[in-house]
Amino acid sequence: MKKFIKFIKWFYPGLKIKRWITLWVVGLVFILVASPQVFTSIYLVLRGLYWVLFIIGIGLFIVGTAYLIRSFFEAIYPHKEQDLIDIIYEKRFLAKGPKIVAIGGGTGLSTILEGLKDYTTNITAIVAVADEGGSSGRLREEFGILPPGDIRNCLVSLAQAPQLMRDLFQYRFKEGEGMKGHSFGNIFITAMTQVTGSFKAAVEESSKVLAIKGRVIPSSLDKIRLKAEYDDGSTKEGEDKIPKEEKRIKRISILPSDAKLNPEILEDIRAAEIIIFGPGSLFTSVLPNLLIEGISEEIVRKEALKIYICNVMTQNGETDGFTATDHFKVIEAHTKNGLINACLVNSGRLEYRLLLKYAQEKSFPVIFDRERLKKMGVAVFEADVVSRDNYLRHNSKEVAREIIKIYNNYWKKRWKELKKK
Repeated sequence: MKKFIKFIKWFYPGLKIKRWITLWVVGLVFILVASPQVFTSIYLVLRGLYWVLFIIGIGLFIVGTAYLIRSFFEAIYPHKEQDLIDIIYEKRFLAKGPKIVAIGGGTGLSTILEGLKDYTTNITAIVAVADEGGSSGRLREEFGILPPGDIRNCLVSLAQAPQLMRDLFQYRFKEGEGMKGHSFGNIFITAMTQVTGSFKAAVEESSKVLAIKGRVIPSSLDKIRLKAEYDDGSTKEGEDKIPKEEKRIKRISILPSDAKLNPEILEDIRAAEIIIFGPGSLFTSVLPNLLIEGISEEIVRKEALKIYICNVMTQNGETDGFTATDHFKVIEAHTKNGLINACLVNSGRLEYRLLLKYAQEKSFPVIFDRERLKKMGVAVFEADVVSRDNYLRHNSKEVAREIIKIYNNYWKKRWKELKKK
C-alpha cells in the first residue's frame, strides 16, 4: 500500500512530470507500432504510414526524455543558472581532482582558492584566526567569537551560489550607527554562531548556504592573538597593530602559546597531494597557522607537493626590503625543516603606473633572487602569475594553472623516483 501511495505521488499536480511521461509513452508506442517485428498485423495495415509513425515516435521519445530529465534536474538542483553539463563535469571530473590543502589568510588565500576550484572540488582552506582589525576585530571583541572576515572571503571564493548571494556576503555597509564598516557576511556568520552555538557549526552552515566547492576550516577554535618581537628588542601585541610600528620583525609568536589546532585539519593534511602556503601577509596571515602546535609537524611528515606562493610586493611594516629568499628563510626559522619543498615566484612584468601607486604605500616588488633561493634546497618555479587590473596581486587563474602544471609535470615524476628508492 505504501509503495502504491509513493507511486501515486508522481502524478500530483504541479510537478511538471506527467506531461513528459505521457509524451515519452506516446513516442514509445509510435515506435512499437511502426516496428514490423513487434506488430506485424498492424504494420500490414498501416505500412504506408511506417516511416511517418517511426519518425514521429522517435521525435516524441527524445523530446519526452529530454524534458523529463530537465524537470527532475530543476526540481532537485537549486542553482538553475548552471548548465546540466557543468554539473555533471563537476561531479565526475572535478571530484577526481587532486586533494589540496591551502594555508593562509587575508585576501591572498581567497584569491588562490578562486582559481583552484576550476580544477578540483577536493579543497580544504585552513584559515588564520588572529585578525583583530576592521569589521572582524569589532565583532570578535563585541561577541567573543573568532574573526569571521578571512573565513568569509574564502567561503565566497569557493561558492557555487548565485552571484547575487556572493555579492550580498561581500556587501559592506557604508552608513548606519554600529553598522558602518561591517560586511553582511561577517554579520551573517556572527548571527549563525549565536543560532548554532559554535563558530565551527556556523562556518559549516554558511558553507551550505553558499554551496561551496571544498571546505573552509579555522586553523584553531581558540582565541589567538599575535605578538611580535622587533630587531630593537621591543614587542607589540595585536595583528592589526604589529605592522604599524614599521620596524623589522625578528620573530612572531601566538598567545596563548599552547593554542590547540582544529582536529579536523589533521585528516585533510594526511590525505593531501598538494599543500599550498600563501600568498598573503607573511607574519600575520601565513605564519599564525604554522605556529599552532601540531600543524607544521604533520606537514613535515607528509609526502606531498608543498609549495610556497611568494608575494609579488613587499608589505610595509612586515616585509620591507624582503627578497623571495627572505620570505622563505622567515618561514624556515619559525617552523621545521622539510616544511616546504617548492616555491612559485612571479616573473611577469609589473606595470609602472601600478608600481607608482604602491610606492606611495611603501610597497615595492619582491626581488626574485633565484640562485639564493635554489641554495635553500627547494625546487624553484617562475611564471607570469600577476594580475594587472588595478592591483599588483596574483592572478587566481594563472596561479592555479601553474600549481596544477607543477603537480602534473614535476611532482608526480619526483614521487615515482622517491618510491623507487
